[in-house]
Amino acid sequence: MPELGEVAHAAKLLSTNLKGKTITKFITDAKDTLVFPSLSLQDRSQVESAYVSKRIADVGRHGKYFWIILSGGRQSDTTKKMKTGEYDVVLMHFGMTGWLKIQNVHSHFFPMERSRNGKKPDNYDEKAAAEPWPPKYHKFLLSTDDGLEIAFTDPRRLSRVRFLEIANRKSDMETVEQVESELMKVEPLVRMGPDFSKIESRWSQDQFLEVLAKRRVPIKSLLLDQAVCAGVGNWMADEILFQSRIHPEQYTNKMSLKKKELLYNMLCEVCEVSVETEGDTEKFPKSWLMLHRWSKRQKQGERPMTADGYIVDFVTVGGRTSCFVPELQKMENAPGEEDDDASERKQKAKANSRTKKLKTEQTQKDKVVKPTRTRRKPRQGDR
Repeated sequence: MPELGEVAHAAKLLSTNLKGKTITKFITDAKDTLVFPSLSLQDRSQVESAYVSKRIADVGRHGKYFWIILSGGRQSDTTKKMKTGEYDVVLMHFGMTGWLKIQNVHSHFFPMERSRNGKKPDNYDEKAAAEPWPPKYHKFLLSTDDGLEIAFTDPRRLSRVRFLEIANRKSDMETVEQVESELMKVEPLVRMGPDFSKIESRWSQDQFLEVLAKRRVPIKSLLLDQAVCAGVGNWMADEILFQSRIHPEQYTNKMSLKKKELLYNMLCEVCEVSVETEGDTEKFPKSWLMLHRWSKRQKQGERPMTADGYIVDFVTVGGRTSCFVPELQKMENAPGEEDDDASERKQKAKANSRTKKLKTEQTQKDKVVKPTRTRRKPRQGDR
């Protein structure tokens, strides 16, 4: 699945090649009702007509979501001022196998599931360039006034494309940034947590530690929660934990303060590097675990190893395969705390002791001989 870095790459491609241009054609796959969940076929046809002649004002991203903001008519490229009214937004999510392709424009992206030790397969770029246009499994096609054509593809149909209208409810909402601020209040973006690649809007360390203090889950599951870390996917979560030297099954409430602080720093660093490199594995640090996690698909018998010679292992956490280094990532208990099993045994022993005491007291009460009344002998004359 494309994660934060790959989404940043897609947004950069769109911004570089589309920004400021006018749409001349917009066509969606009329047969697909899964990728386009928000509109009927009739509504989609109206959208296709309405988008023609719209100008692409800007491109944005947050976590695994990215979008194109459209404004009506042309305007000067030297200003970001936008006219009042409603702004159309194409909101996209790649799902598992979605991607954007621009005709005659190179991209370093390739599905990591096809990689060998994190490297692009031989002749991948040549084969991609030789594919016919429009590409197979395309879900929408967009053409601009300079002849450029873009295709959104998804063979498994797990991606989502939504067509939204952001109304200008404020008279002073004239910039793209203000439109994006309103967009973040709309479903599904309103449910997303902070994007830790964005320095200006991510949580502070204290805010992050406060969230950790309220949760009692495996740390890998927390990092994958998009309401906490928007954009972090499976391999990124593994990388963050490897750099922090934290076991993926480590419970959040059993982590030391030092580990929590290190986790926050590595979360910010891995997200920033992923976006800066736009998910290009050739630009990743050689010390990253991500380059070795894909070796699990190789022949059985040989266990993958890191660049430093540490053996890589795999464990399932929350239904997701987690890659880690057992020698470096060990389970821990916070100072002064017991593990869950020991605490449970202690509570059971205390309860059993109380139950035993109550039974003993009851037995002693039962053994107490109650005084019996002696019946007097009948006297003469008694009947």
